[in-house]
This record gives sequence, C-alpha cells and structure tokens, in this order.
Amino acid sequence: MSLTLLAFLHLIATCAAIGTIVLTDLRLVARAVGYRVVIPRPERLETRIVSVALIVLYLTGGALIALHLQETPDYLTHNPKLQAKIALVVLLTLNALVLHWGVFPILGRARPLAHWKRRDWLVVAASVSLSNSVWFYCAFLGVARAWNGTVSIEFALLVALAAWLVTFVLVNALLVLASRDEPTARRDWIDSVKASLSDFSELRDR
Repeated sequence: MSLTLLAFLHLIATCAAIGTIVLTDLRLVARAVGYRVVIPRPERLETRIVSVALIVLYLTGGALIALHLQETPDYLTHNPKLQAKIALVVLLTLNALVLHWGVFPILGRARPLAHWKRRDWLVVAASVSLSNSVWFYCAFLGVARAWNGTVSIEFALLVALAAWLVTFVLVNALLVLASRDEPTARRDWIDSVKASLSDFSELRDR
C-alpha cells in the first residue's frame, strides 16, 4: 500500500511540474506571434509549483528506492535506467539554479528579444531546452519498464542528450521567430509563421 501511495504522489508531482512548464511554453508561443517580443519571467506561482514538485519527487523517489532496496538489495545496481534517471534529476536541480540565477534575471530586464546579447540568447535557449527535454524524458523513464535491466546507463543518457539537442534547436527556432521586430515589406517565412500562429494570440498576457 505504501509503495502504491508513494508512486501515486510521485506521478502527481511529475504531472504538476510538466503541466506548469507546458503552460509557460504556450505563453511564449503566444507572444512569438507578435513583434518586438518581450518574454516575461515566469510568475512566482509557476516557479513555486515546479520547485515544490521537484522536492516531492526527491522525497517520494528516494522513499521508493529505499523500499525496493529493502526487498532487493541490488535493485539499484542492476537497473542502469534508474541510475540514469537519478543523474538526470540531479541535472534538473542544477539547471533550476541556472534558471533562477541566470535565465530569470535576463528575462527580468524586459528587453525586446531582438536586443538580447548573444550570450543571453544562448543561456536562455540552453537552460530552457534542457528543462523541457529532461522533465519529459524523466517522466518517460518512469513508465519505460521495458528498459529495466535491459539498457545501459550510457544509452539512456545518450537518448537524453539527443532529446536536449532537438529541443535546443526548436527553442532557438522559436526565439528567431520571436526576435522579428516588425513585418518586412516582402513577407517572408517568419511573417508567415507568425500569421499562422495568430490563433494563439489570446494566450498572451494582457
């Protein structure tokens, strides 16, 4: 019973964090349809939800591992997928510090994206893409029971790296889209994409 309850709480914390991240991303997409885009830092409620979710994941995840170790002492040793997940959760925690001390101050300057320095652009793109990709991948690892004892830690981490690289490209593409200050005289692909995303405009902060 305790194992089921811990797994349930672990799942709820994961859903809360990912749901908050998705809503934040949708706001960014909604803003990207406009011009002279200024990306606001996340609301305090959003950052608190993700922070609390991460703490709950640590507590419930640690408790689940402890219970499994009581039944099977070599549970962790023979489960490279779980070892990879633990390493990625630690990476998420470190990245959370980068978000709070590096990314949020950049967003707090309230400057149009077109005026960002290249360093600011790279810091935001790298950290945000890492957060998105690793959160979703860790959730996948939690349900990928077929990988238990069948994949190496190197393989699991390489998949995480590939997911981050793909997400990094996508985030950069979105930033390029949002960095257009005004429509061009001859409409190009950026203006076309902005127009096609205009259905999301109601999501923008008023």
